[in-house]
Amino acid sequence: MVALPDGTYMIVNGAHEGVAGFGLAGDPNLSALLYDPAQPLGSRISILNTTIVPRMYHSEATLLPDGRVLISGSDPQDDEYPEEFRVEVSERCSTSLARH
Repeated sequence: MVALPDGTYMIVNGAHEGVAGFGLAGDPNLSALLYDPAQPLGSRISILNTTIVPRMYHSEATLLPDGRVLISGSDPQDDEYPEEFRVEVSERCSTSLARH
């Protein structure tokens, strides 16, 4: 999760089931979410976009000086989810993920 300059939070990565690391997680979360605490209850989370890169453990999201979010990392889970070296940049204003 990364705090954005406008007071919202971008939530990325992780898994829908299991626990972090060592092959104990499954069903990677591929949706980037936006949490806006200023919105009414029940309307605070929206889906920004999805990725094809499963990052379930030891991943990070870092706010860049220009307002974009750098998404990287992972830890080798198993043969299905190997160590990940691709990097993504989220253009928050356009709600897209660019792969590099």
